[in-house]
Amino acid sequence: MKERSVAFYKRLIIFAALSIIIVIVGLLTFLVGGKLNLWEKKPVAERPETTVAATDEKKVTGSAIKEERVTVAAAISDNLSETERKVVYLTFDDGSSGNTSQILEILKENRIKATFFFNTSEKQTADSIIKETYDDGHAIGILTSSDYNYDTIYSSVDSYLEDFSKSYDRIYQITGQRPSILRFPGGSINAYDKDNYKALTEEVTKRGFVYFDWNVCADDGSGKASTEAMVKNGTKLPGRADKCIVLMHDNGNSNTCEALKEIIRFYRDSGYVFEKLTADVKPITFS
Repeated sequence: MKERSVAFYKRLIIFAALSIIIVIVGLLTFLVGGKLNLWEKKPVAERPETTVAATDEKKVTGSAIKEERVTVAAAISDNLSETERKVVYLTFDDGSSGNTSQILEILKENRIKATFFFNTSEKQTADSIIKETYDDGHAIGILTSSDYNYDTIYSSVDSYLEDFSKSYDRIYQITGQRPSILRFPGGSINAYDKDNYKALTEEVTKRGFVYFDWNVCADDGSGKASTEAMVKNGTKLPGRADKCIVLMHDNGNSNTCEALKEIIRFYRDSGYVFEKLTADVKPITFS
């Protein structure tokens, strides 16, 4: 009986000692953890939506970048005086073609208004193209309504005016706007009108029209120019570079649209603003 009592007390002592040790270890753990801030509530991780939103902000599309650049360029232009502004007028002769819709789209993406001198023969240019171009806010000037038979067009003042009147009437009929600007086919002075160009220019001026030549020529209208050649020629600045009228041709050349993008980039990066020709713009002419 005594042996059992001794064994019992031994176990009781061991149990008590272990309990004390466990309590001490628990207290030490709590105290140490408090010192190390182990028991502070950690912040909840950011919601997935927050991360997605932050990611989306970084995913700025190319069109958004273009729009921002266009807006900045316009703001700069508004703060410049007339003498400080550098202006470029993009003009397209001989259309329409299979490229016209893409040209209009490129201009729309860049928020640029340009000037189109269409061949207004029904065989060459549909009413819908002229209407779309006008509705997009571009200027439409008189060029010709013929198949570019320059010998016939420039055989006399009356012959030119007959062709001129056909273009005038068709543009007015489709747009409801009387055209007031023109470009002579081949320019105001060319190999076909050298004997009567003075009479021609005087006649259209007397009738209240303004004619425009150009001081930058991207291509010769043959439809064979490479992208590189058009960009090189279309960005060759004249002596007085604050005002550029750039001649391009909407003649179906597959390289025209890519060249147009590069030409736009060049003038925009060079601080130019893009405008369309109107009768109020002081013309650049060969004479």
